Amino acid sequence: MDKCKSFTVILFCVAWLCAVALCFALLQNKVVYNAVSGVVKTYRVKQAEDGSKSVTREKQPFNRIENERLLQWDADNYKLIADHLYNPKYVWPGYVAFFPLFPMVWRLTGLSPIGICLLNFVLFVAGLLVLIAATNKAADNYQQRFAVLLCMPFLVIFLIPYSEALFFLCISVGLYGLLHNRYWLYFVGFMLGCMTRAAGSILLVAWIIADILYVLQYRLSWRQLFRNLALHLAPVVAGVAAVMLIQSISGHAGLFAFAGAQFEWGKEWSLPTWPLTDWSEESKSVTQPLLFILFLPALAWLCVRLIKAMHPNGTPQPQAANPVLGQMDSGGGTPQDPVWLVRVLSVLFFVGNIVLALFTQKGCMFSQARLLTCTPFFFFLMMDFGGALRGSSREAKVWRWVVIAFMVLAAVLCRLMLFKAQTLGTLLVFLMTVLVLFTPFRSKVVNRVLLGVTLFLNVYWTAYLFNCFLSGGWIFT
Repeated sequence: MDKCKSFTVILFCVAWLCAVALCFALLQNKVVYNAVSGVVKTYRVKQAEDGSKSVTREKQPFNRIENERLLQWDADNYKLIADHLYNPKYVWPGYVAFFPLFPMVWRLTGLSPIGICLLNFVLFVAGLLVLIAATNKAADNYQQRFAVLLCMPFLVIFLIPYSEALFFLCISVGLYGLLHNRYWLYFVGFMLGCMTRAAGSILLVAWIIADILYVLQYRLSWRQLFRNLALHLAPVVAGVAAVMLIQSISGHAGLFAFAGAQFEWGKEWSLPTWPLTDWSEESKSVTQPLLFILFLPALAWLCVRLIKAMHPNGTPQPQAANPVLGQMDSGGGTPQDPVWLVRVLSVLFFVGNIVLALFTQKGCMFSQARLLTCTPFFFFLMMDFGGALRGSSREAKVWRWVVIAFMVLAAVLCRLMLFKAQTLGTLLVFLMTVLVLFTPFRSKVVNRVLLGVTLFLNVYWTAYLFNCFLSGGWIFT
């Protein structure tokens, strides 16, 4: 990516952050807050003498940003691991469910909670620069397409002491290596990513399915399949092995303790129940429309890809397609169609997270709002797959109508959340989908107005969610 594009990305991100900070500061002012208090409320967490907590929403100005207030939910767990690693004298056994790379970075930098928040934003911006460079997007409408990424409804996760920003950067580096034939970058990026978040199990299954589809699509040999799997899964296995080693050395017994720790957080194999629930209306307002607008079409798209790949009359590529990173195919050509491979992998990662939640969380979709939207895989789909669906081919038109049909279904099922301030995430999901799939419109005025309104609403929504975090609200599980 050239310097001009890099400067544009940084400028947009800084402008967005400044807008969020200004909105947050204004809502700390009593006069400003009282003017809008009819739709803006603040979480208050009260602890009883028996240790139980109750959460209410009150008409009070936003909280002040303080180091102590930033140690909420998982941030407090990460700080404890940063201070003591996994020493059983200090940490509860369930803490081994949190992977070590982010708390180790926190420990090495010695930053305060406010400092680590600023570092996380820098890591996120760096990840965006790498990811956009990886996709090699053309200059046409570049600024508008990038601005759409800042409309994602849960970007607040990159402003708090959570591991998502580091995961975003690591996986972006890995995707750059995957798309630009740099195996060592792919290996380092995905290995570090699997040391940051418990994504190894999903990536393991996703890579197996993606490579099988690729072999079927291009009529490769089983030998080639096993070779590709070995290279693609190597960093995933190495990352998980490093996690086990670090946790074992730092004093916690059991190499696979992180897997058993999931039960400590209420996760176990179970059949999904309906209707789906969540721990907060804010998280539910993002997750539930995503299930209908994107999850179901993505699942259908994967099924179509499988049927086409298995069709006996399928036409392979002219050269022997070989997505092995850093390798040449037997005919002396270059690795082919890595974008197709990353697209399938990204869809599988998105779908895999939802399927795993459905069968381990008893119908409660807590945490999915951030786990689904705040990854390079989701951002890649918004940049690349969205552009493909805006095309003029017959297939693109069919899939657009499929998404529109599911948008109508989602609008009916989520109608009670569409125009409420507390569930503004639902409206943002719809607006984001329209921006990704149907812009640029013929009218530049319509483009700019729609984008401006969505950015404005997202700035407020991000400030609101940040205050919810400072308050200890039941959102950031």
